[in-house]
Amino acid sequence: MAKLSAVKLKLGTKGAMTAVDVTYSITFSKKEVADKVVFKETCRLIGDDTDVGDPASAGADDVLAFLTPLFNKRTAAEGVVERQLTKNVRNAVLNEDRGDVPNPDEIRALVTLLPVKADTAKPVARQSNLVKRKFV
Repeated sequence: MAKLSAVKLKLGTKGAMTAVDVTYSITFSKKEVADKVVFKETCRLIGDDTDVGDPASAGADDVLAFLTPLFNKRTAAEGVVERQLTKNVRNAVLNEDRGDVPNPDEIRALVTLLPVKADTAKPVARQSNLVKRKFV
């Protein structure tokens, strides 16, 4: 079964933009490599509203942005794969706690691997550290 290392999220705000940096590695099993298993890999930025003490009016967690291409990211099993994904995101997109929802915003990255053929492997997912930031 494929394994994801710890997913690390860093945010660097400068002006109206935030540089998002996500790093992790994927370790594939010998069987996945031998069987040439292919996974759909996604990395999403999530606005966390469910487990951080926000009021019910904050709603559920929201997908704020994709760091991987939305439809075409395929990853073939080949030992260990290192990832560093970067993207500049407007602060207005990351500023999802508004109104009666208290700041700061809570952001995390969610990495998911889904086998293209469901019978060849099992899905794997892992989340990053939670980063709190006030976006104005």
